[in-house]
Amino acid sequence: MVKIYILLFCLFLGLAVFIFFYDRISDHPIWKSQVWLTLKIPIIVIIIVLILTVLLVIISRFSKKQEKAEKEFAQSQGWIYTESYNDPQGLTKALKARLEKVCPEKDFDLNNSMTVESGRRSVILFDCWYRVRDWGPKRDHGFACLIESDRFGTVSSQVDISIRNRADGILLSNQVDMGDSEFARDFIVTSKDPSSAKKVVNESLQAVLLEYKRGSLIDAEINIGQGGAVIITGAYKPFEEWLVLVDLARRIESTFE
Repeated sequence: MVKIYILLFCLFLGLAVFIFFYDRISDHPIWKSQVWLTLKIPIIVIIIVLILTVLLVIISRFSKKQEKAEKEFAQSQGWIYTESYNDPQGLTKALKARLEKVCPEKDFDLNNSMTVESGRRSVILFDCWYRVRDWGPKRDHGFACLIESDRFGTVSSQVDISIRNRADGILLSNQVDMGDSEFARDFIVTSKDPSSAKKVVNESLQAVLLEYKRGSLIDAEINIGQGGAVIITGAYKPFEEWLVLVDLARRIESTFE
């Protein structure tokens, strides 16, 4: 989506430049000649195609450069980097199935992922497009962390925790009354099982999230479900914040017994 925005911006900028110069040279006799009247449409089409081709090449090279940097950072941390478009082992498909178990109320389209930890506890970072199933086709671009372990075995229904703002306070359904506290003033908890949600969002978890809200992950959305949790933040995070996201996932897990 960002690539499309960049492309549209460049097209708009090019159109503005063309209009700027056209207004100043439009009275030149050449624009009224029969040759120009005959060839102007093919020439304009060719120019547009050339501009689009150049922009797509630039965007593609930028994306590959960014992906290379991501891969190098992941490998420097000892993580396993998986390209979604080059995944003969089917790790991306398997990850999608795991996400559906933990977070069934959201639909994910996955890009590249990084396996940080595997075994009895699993931690995976991934880039994705996602949407809330009940909200229609609108999708958001995000970067997320999945953590799975036996500690989440007591969670029976998905619990979502997000930063409180005016719009969400009005629009979000299935809100859970968390009483009058600093946590309740800063966060909104939603779940189809309020009594279970209150047990999940215990005092220890509240303390962890309040601490991180004061830090850099103020836009994090936490989805806790059967067997794990998914933490979603905005896309294009600096690599250093990936480490913060992993730490937050582990801290959330530590609040469960």
